[in-house]
Amino acid sequence: MKIKDNKFTWAMILFTFVLFWNNFAGTTSNINTTMLAFHYGYGFISRGLLGTIYGVLNRILPWDLYTFGWAMLFFEGCFLVFVVLLFLFCMKCLRMSDEKVKQSARYFIILYFIAAIPMFSSEYNLGRLDMYCLMCSMLSVLLMIYGKAEWLAVPLSAIGVMFHQGHVFMYMGMVLAMQLYKALDAVKGQEDLRIIFSNKTSRKYLGMFLATMLTVSALFIWFEGFSHIDGEKFADHLIDTACSMGPDADYHIEVVEHEILGVDLSAKEWEYRKQNLVEFPLYCLFMLPYILIALGFARELLGLAKTKIDKVKYIIVLAGVLTILPDMILKVDYGRWIFSIISYYAVVLLALLAMRDTAVTEVSRQTVDRLRSKYPYAVLLLIYPLLFQPLMHISICPLTERIVNILNMHLHIWIPWQ
Repeated sequence: MKIKDNKFTWAMILFTFVLFWNNFAGTTSNINTTMLAFHYGYGFISRGLLGTIYGVLNRILPWDLYTFGWAMLFFEGCFLVFVVLLFLFCMKCLRMSDEKVKQSARYFIILYFIAAIPMFSSEYNLGRLDMYCLMCSMLSVLLMIYGKAEWLAVPLSAIGVMFHQGHVFMYMGMVLAMQLYKALDAVKGQEDLRIIFSNKTSRKYLGMFLATMLTVSALFIWFEGFSHIDGEKFADHLIDTACSMGPDADYHIEVVEHEILGVDLSAKEWEYRKQNLVEFPLYCLFMLPYILIALGFARELLGLAKTKIDKVKYIIVLAGVLTILPDMILKVDYGRWIFSIISYYAVVLLALLAMRDTAVTEVSRQTVDRLRSKYPYAVLLLIYPLLFQPLMHISICPLTERIVNILNMHLHIWIPWQ
């Protein structure tokens, strides 16, 4: 089986190259270059970590990095680091999983790569802060799979919020769910939930959970409520720096207004929200086969939970993705929110297969075997998602964007954004 795993790894390397080649546009959105102008030289501002790292590199290296060409090279290098971590995580999970479920794990990995590689290699999201946040959470979960240095999840989560405070809603769910899972799994088979407070291992993971929650909550409150108090003092200088790196010598107006000047963009985003209300149901309709499979998976998984603690454990695993709800209610970048949902279930499912959770392993095997035997063309489920890539930002993907724009031309539901 090791030879088969190695062959799969090489096949995925080739597949990754193809996905990258089809989606890389040789440029990036100005929101991503603008983020490189945010740094802690202006104070402990939101989204300032990446720009601070970039500023340090600019001081160390003998070149002026504040140009579009260098920004692109930096983003491409960061994307390569992301791909390496993605491979490390997925292939480690594959090798650690039970032999009887390895084929299922391979299918899950293929589906996740179809979403992840186009997402962060496309013009819209090359260099996007979401990628660094996901890397922090993925590394935290990987440490929990190994069972070593698991406390690093606390500083890694803090680093994620320093990249982007939206990390709290987008990618923190997988870390928190895995911490609670391990706390409950330490006393699996028990009926009384109170036993987790007397079990040493459970208390350790509950402590990690609380430390993580308190740390990211404090940072989130600071960045959302207080970090832009003095923004007017340095906004012009920041804008000049951002324009020096912009793809068209420009910058992203809205992100500077909101993050630096503290402007409420709710009214400005109303037209985008009307687009969301049309496009999201359409996307869900296209994704209905996967939604039905996921619901069946959840039902079977809960059916295998025989004790109260096991039921609570799997409910947490299934519902941990709900941390994204505030973003879906209050914000408009539905392409990003959908990717965070996909990432949650991909990372958590692969992690539980690697940890050889009995119920998850069995349900994964049964689900894939049933699809392969009952539906001769089930392999199309691996190809179908390619139609909906890359996931973008306000518009979910190019296909749904084109469809809803045609509808809007006739129905005039929202004013098209520029």
